[in-house]
Amino acid sequence: MTFTTSIEYVAQEFRADSQFSFSKSYNVAPTQMVPVVTSKDGKHRELSLKRWGLIPPWAREISIGNHMINARSETLAEKPSFKTAYQTQRCIVPVSGFYEWDKEGGTKQPYYFYPGHKDILALAGLWESWEDPNQLVESFTIVTTSANDFMRPIHDRMPVIIQPDYYEQWLNCREYPGQDVGHLLKAAPNDELLSHPVSKFVNSPTNNSWKCINKI
Repeated sequence: MTFTTSIEYVAQEFRADSQFSFSKSYNVAPTQMVPVVTSKDGKHRELSLKRWGLIPPWAREISIGNHMINARSETLAEKPSFKTAYQTQRCIVPVSGFYEWDKEGGTKQPYYFYPGHKDILALAGLWESWEDPNQLVESFTIVTTSANDFMRPIHDRMPVIIQPDYYEQWLNCREYPGQDVGHLLKAAPNDELLSHPVSKFVNSPTNNSWKCINKI
């Protein structure tokens, strides 16, 4: 995924407090620290850095997060790794866009998906805290759902995108438990996103420049 806007703009969009800087990234990869919007008390919103790849509190090793970068919306209320966070620790991951790969034809062609009508996408997420004697790590996962008609030719899944009118419901876990936000776990309208093919330059997480999103 990409984050190419300013922290100040994102903080204003979500009416969230922030006290850090973050450089533009055209190729955010799992295990990296990413700006995430949370609301621990249901009232005040905070923009903070969290590790991509959710680490459940009961995990023995931090590496389990490498396999939990996404969470299927259909099983959030059942999976031990996600069901508590779904009820009490939902978050929004603000991004400028994200990548998916078309696997047809024996090769993987990357595509860049980005908003058609606004500057950022508010991806639904869950977050958790994990600690051992040496560190405390806050991490997150991105919630996915079945793809809409626009995205389905490239991939059968897509991130759940929270619309501005529903930021409050998704973030305020105190007043809106999981059973009250299930209606948000659906594919975005077909006109929500634009896309174009990009170079396989993006396949390496060490490559991080505008070339990652350049149309080919």
